[in-house]
Amino acid sequence: MSQVYKTDVCIIGAGPSGAATSLMLTKLKIPHYIVDKSIFPRDKTCGDGLILYAYKAMKILGEELFSSFLEHPKFLHSNKVRLHINSNVHIDFKESENRNIIITYAKRIDFDYFLVHHLSNTYASKDFGNGVKEIETKPDGISIKLKNGKEIFSKIVVGADGAKSIVSRKLAKNKLDSKLMSTFISAYFKDVENIPLENEAEIRLIYKKTLLFFYIFPLIDGQVNVSIGGRSDLIKNSGINLVAEIEDIIKTNKNIKNKFANATKVGSWRGGTIPFYFGNKNIIGDRFLLVGDAAGLANAFYKEGVGTGMMSGIIAAKNIERCLEDNNFSKSSLKKYEADLHKEFGKLLKFSHFSLRMARFKSIFLGIVILSKKIIQLKSYKIIKKRSY
Repeated sequence: MSQVYKTDVCIIGAGPSGAATSLMLTKLKIPHYIVDKSIFPRDKTCGDGLILYAYKAMKILGEELFSSFLEHPKFLHSNKVRLHINSNVHIDFKESENRNIIITYAKRIDFDYFLVHHLSNTYASKDFGNGVKEIETKPDGISIKLKNGKEIFSKIVVGADGAKSIVSRKLAKNKLDSKLMSTFISAYFKDVENIPLENEAEIRLIYKKTLLFFYIFPLIDGQVNVSIGGRSDLIKNSGINLVAEIEDIIKTNKNIKNKFANATKVGSWRGGTIPFYFGNKNIIGDRFLLVGDAAGLANAFYKEGVGTGMMSGIIAAKNIERCLEDNNFSKSSLKKYEADLHKEFGKLLKFSHFSLRMARFKSIFLGIVILSKKIIQLKSYKIIKKRSY
């Protein structure tokens, strides 16, 4: 019989949500396991933009971590995001004069490795390149069997394993819902021209058979990340081919085609999903909780989930500390974690769902934006500061 490794906490998934959970547990001096199917550095399909809670989370995790992030040679920072409603109407989101970062562009192969590189060698027992094969609840803990045969027995498990989380499927009994997910594709391009000097993020609403979101994010190596996506069920029901759509946009759209006249795609188009089902699925249960994409915490409107995921990991770690002190890992005890998430993210995520619903009605949404543009731009930095560094 193989050895069983016992621990108080086991984190499944070492992406930003899992890494943040581990870093916060370390700050609380709580020993734990963290496992991931991949060996880092590893790449992940993403738009490569970091905003809001990503900064707040790193500040909480430590000034040294945040300073290292700001000075990292592979990360590019900008103080402006421009959301284009149509060819003539846009909203600018900018920082105040004494704060100069609103968005950071970082390839996930670099950012995720940056976080993993900072994991503790004292409190975090790391097992990477070894995915979970089986997970089962026992009377006094949860058994996790890895694909190499190793078994871990933990008092509580953190599901930080993304949109297709095994913890969500097996323990929370959740099923994916395409109405509460975004489908997107992304690729890197080189020799893209006419990128603004301030490296502002370019986001455009594209109205085809259904609403699509188009992104151009510049990167430190001179490449740009180009992405497009929308609500999964609407894309499927409309018969939209995202590759065909985005290639048509960069060739024919009058506001975009000049940027790509001499550009070359680096690699192939890659696809992914972004769940935004928080409030509609189980995220807690006896001896487990979900964080990040596994908990559906992405913003439904602008599709970002790294920051909320990292912040959820911090909140999870604090609740785990309480559970360990009380020796109570029941679902009722973990309801405070769920309540803490609602307190932190509830208004923002509800507004993102509302905005997404309204944006589908092109004329109505345009009218709302025109009427409220000045107020939004005037107050945006206060809204950003509340959820940022």
